[in-house]
Amino acid sequence: ESLESESYDTLAPLPGDLVFHHHEIDDDLPGHPVRHHHRPPVPPSGAPFSSSSPQHSQVEHNIVTAKRRSVAAGSGRPIFPVHNPTKQDLKHARKILEELQAKHGFITPDRGNLDDPSIMWREGKPDYTIADLHYFFGKTKNHAPGSLEQSVENFIKTWEMEATHKEFHQWTTVDHYNYEVQANGGKVYSSEEAQWVGNYNWLLSECNKDLYDSSMETFESSHGKFRYAFPEGFPFEVLEVFSGPPKMTFTWRHWALFSGEFEGHEGSGETVNMTGFGVVTVNDDTKAQKIEIYFDSDSFLEVLRGEKENRDGIDRGVAFGEPIAGGVDSLASMMAAIYLEEEQSDGENGGGKPSTEQTNGRAEAKSELSSRCPFSMTKP
Repeated sequence: ESLESESYDTLAPLPGDLVFHHHEIDDDLPGHPVRHHHRPPVPPSGAPFSSSSPQHSQVEHNIVTAKRRSVAAGSGRPIFPVHNPTKQDLKHARKILEELQAKHGFITPDRGNLDDPSIMWREGKPDYTIADLHYFFGKTKNHAPGSLEQSVENFIKTWEMEATHKEFHQWTTVDHYNYEVQANGGKVYSSEEAQWVGNYNWLLSECNKDLYDSSMETFESSHGKFRYAFPEGFPFEVLEVFSGPPKMTFTWRHWALFSGEFEGHEGSGETVNMTGFGVVTVNDDTKAQKIEIYFDSDSFLEVLRGEKENRDGIDRGVAFGEPIAGGVDSLASMMAAIYLEEEQSDGENGGGKPSTEQTNGRAEAKSELSSRCPFSMTKP
């Protein structure tokens, strides 16, 4: 949900909401006009990958890894990927979303009018179904409708969506001529720089360069790294708001299931939490003029690189509670119930023979899984 992740949710869009699109897999088609944020780097020579090159070996490894992670390591929990979800993924996700809304009174985040036909999407209109699913299961707050907390959270989610998916001149959340961003009191990025480098890079610009050197990353490569590390997204929530416009100040939480890989280090499906403080200064029209974010970027990256034990954010940073909907364990239980229901339905549909719709859906899921090629960029 950077701070949420794309259909991913990130404050950056760390930076979450991160949403991934069904057609992104076709980014290597000749003449494809869409700018893809996860395109692998071209070798320095400009030559295509050779079958014996390290890059090619890494791509093959990534494909195998993606297939193996169709279920979570150890538990066998089905993974709901925000990137290239199948029709079955979306069908199951919508069913669970409805149940969670009815049980807990959750409200789907408002990210603005995504149906506006005049929007020039970077990669096509995003679908936040899977991102909302993981946001619902992991959130620890359920802000009242119309509250200041809900308004600030929706503002950040809309901003993150726009920073990830829309051309800058169409962003509705910022004052285009007076917009700047800053992380941890470091370099101030102008509107021209911020839109070009992307949220991940300016948010991580002040961290230890041995952990992440934003000057060596692009908008595309930075998104690729975290999409591959967090295949199920990077949700974001506002925890507490201390003041409203014109200077909105708040604490926030980003979290993800580290079931992917970050620069060669494979996650085991553990939940990685990151908390921090935000200051958003807006004008009279509630358009952001400056966004300041404060958080411990080094500890977060050290966990992803396998250099520090994941403490789940409990021993430091901003306090937060347990997931209202039960987290990943609850997701696993609900999926088990859905599978049991489908198996029983199969049995009633001709002695165990699945329906045409179910057969087609499962075939599509298998086909789409085999075609997924995640992106992970390693430093030379």
